[in-house]
Formats: sequence, C-alpha cells, structure tokens
Amino acid sequence: MKPLVHRATIIVSPLNPDKAVSIDEFIDSETAAFHAADLLVLRSQTDGLRDKMHTEQARVHYDLVRGIEMLIDLLDSPEVHACSDPLPAHLAEAGVAANYILNGFDLIPDSIPEIGMTDDARILARVLERNPRLREAVR
Repeated sequence: MKPLVHRATIIVSPLNPDKAVSIDEFIDSETAAFHAADLLVLRSQTDGLRDKMHTEQARVHYDLVRGIEMLIDLLDSPEVHACSDPLPAHLAEAGVAANYILNGFDLIPDSIPEIGMTDDARILARVLERNPRLREAVR
C-alpha cells in the first residue's frame, strides 16, 4: 500500500461540527490558549505518542509517523524543558499537534480503520509546513 500524504486545507471544526474552518484557523485558535505548562505536561505523555505511532491506523500515514518521531524528540529536548511563556510559535504549534494526536476523540475517531488518523496527520503536516524550524528536525 502506498503511504498517504495529506494536503487538505479545510476541516470541520471539532469544537463546532456545523462549521468548516481552515486548518490554519484551527491551529491559531488552539495555539492562542496553549501555554508552557501544557507543553511540559505533554513531556510526560511521549509513551502515548509512541503507542499511537505504532498503531495500524498510523502506519498507513508515513508523514504522521515521521512527524510523531519529531514531536517525541522535541518534547524530550532541553528547549522544551526550559520553555516559558510566551511560547515561541514553533513550540506552541508542536504542542497543539501533539495534543490533537493524543486525543482519540477528535474530528475523525482514531479507531476507524484506515482513515482514523487522517485528521491527525493533516494537522501535524500543516504545523510542519508553517514552521521551518520543525521541518528541519524531520529531515
């Protein structure tokens, strides 16, 4: 099976299912409420990210697996350990992506075979597109 790569730019808002929003609008709204304390909590949840990376649903999304590896490395980094508010955009957006991936009850439930993590993959792909500093980490 050919690995899936995600490019859609519009999603249905998980907060308001009757409204379609751009992925950028979703990331911006979530980032505005994301703080250093949230990022530090995510440091303790890297095992959950590893578990997601090894699921059958994630394995069909090559870009998601690579991105999760990058998120784990970032969360374990000294940069995150020493972070404080206001967070730099790349850290806040990486945190939003990690949090979204860890939430199994999102736009498309992760348990749905083959497509369950499509929304997770797209959110992470867009965060990487928006943040060149993060893209360097996945090369």
